[in-house]
Amino acid sequence: MKFSSLHLPSSDLAASRAFYVDVLRTDLVASDDASLRVHLGDFDIFVGRQDGGGTPNGAEYPHYALTVTPDQYVGLKQRLDGFGVPTNLPWTRKNAKYALMYFRDPSGNQFELYSPNGGGTLPLRIGDRAGGDYHIDFDALTYEKLPATNGTVTLPAVSASGFNHMTVPVRDLAEGRRYFLETVGASLLFESKTHVQVVFGEAELGMAGQSRGYTPPDARFPRRRYTVEPAELRDLKARLASLGVPTHEPVTTDGSDALMYFRDPSGNLFELHCPSPDDALRNAARNRPEAYLDIRTLMHAR
Repeated sequence: MKFSSLHLPSSDLAASRAFYVDVLRTDLVASDDASLRVHLGDFDIFVGRQDGGGTPNGAEYPHYALTVTPDQYVGLKQRLDGFGVPTNLPWTRKNAKYALMYFRDPSGNQFELYSPNGGGTLPLRIGDRAGGDYHIDFDALTYEKLPATNGTVTLPAVSASGFNHMTVPVRDLAEGRRYFLETVGASLLFESKTHVQVVFGEAELGMAGQSRGYTPPDARFPRRRYTVEPAELRDLKARLASLGVPTHEPVTTDGSDALMYFRDPSGNLFELHCPSPDDALRNAARNRPEAYLDIRTLMHAR
């Protein structure tokens, strides 16, 4: 099993395309009237039409961190500023080497630049929850549309290296920890009183307490896709069902693949995607298109 892509909501596909292709300089893979797919380093970002479902205004989670070098950190800060995308000040934690910075796409999906080796030429503030005095104003990161760049300014031709980690909100941190470690088989990387970090599908996934920001019950975005082999999909489906976690029979996007959605107890949505199913799995999914699934049935009992 391996994390392969993010699937995010878009309230305006034209604005999303401009953001991902022009601002972040991702590679455009596919685009139509309903969706957009771009490639960045080692993973894909799918964007689909949906009102709502982004990171709530003023909230920290969910967010998706991109790995950058110090030079990329500086260059992407300049690109975001040049296109009028709000960011917080470059910051770090006390006694840490890395540099961080948050920003959003036009639909409200929140990202983070994560530079393990610092912020290059940019001075770094120390966050107030990490031994310093800098308070991040998450409300200030929201904007209504992407302004046009100043054509007279030459911006650095840089992009991020790829995916680093993602952090999702959970209604109860202990519950989230148990679910990912004991139910879906993640491994523990780090934990504190306010944060748990696990490795799931070869990717870092964090959890932090927050009362909002989960994937809406009737929505398909945001979700996180993991590429799996047929046996992995069957095994996890059986394990989830045995523990009372809602599941469904495999569905397909085009008749050649098979996939299954599932949620954590807070409602965050995940997907197992098998691009090369065996005959049994392909036949099981072939007559059930993805739209067949009632996504609301996957919510856990409260």
